[in-house]
Amino acid sequence: VYGLLGSNGAGKTTLMRMLCAVLESTSGEVLLDGKEVTSMGADYRNVLGYLPQDFGYYPNYTAVEFLMYIAALKGIPKNVAKKRVTELLEVVDLSHVANKKVKTFSGGMKQRVGIAQAIVHNPPFVVLDEPTNGLDPNQIVEIRNLIKEIAEDHSVLLSTHILSEVQATCNDIRMIEHGKVVFSGSMK
Repeated sequence: VYGLLGSNGAGKTTLMRMLCAVLESTSGEVLLDGKEVTSMGADYRNVLGYLPQDFGYYPNYTAVEFLMYIAALKGIPKNVAKKRVTELLEVVDLSHVANKKVKTFSGGMKQRVGIAQAIVHNPPFVVLDEPTNGLDPNQIVEIRNLIKEIAEDHSVLLSTHILSEVQATCNDIRMIEHGKVVFSGSMK
């Protein structure tokens, strides 16, 4: 798990959005295997999972319906998607509410749905922008544990302004201030 640490307004979300090809950079470039990501289209989206800071969902969809919808957008065949969604709901500990509407979920439960949608297509790279923002202490612990579990199979980039978040989940960190990296190294 790689951590991107910086105060509010340091440029973390802007950088995350550029890394995810949601926002075009005004200078420099984002490369994957030597290719500019904005020109890679679906090839890039297939290797990347993204949970934005302000995660949007369809409130009248159940958890299953929402994840099946995202799987369809990712081009996953329906029979494969059903199995994957069932597995993911177990991983994010939402199997017991799989058929409940997302609008009825707590903040932590919504974040777990958000993480599930980011990995529904099993991408090697997962970008999580402030995934514990606004959660209570118990929900934060749940999300931290989930991130560690996901990191067993995926490379994770986690953005936060909370030092304890980085200490609890990250192996390697970058500190950013005013859009510039001011520290790069291990937690040690």
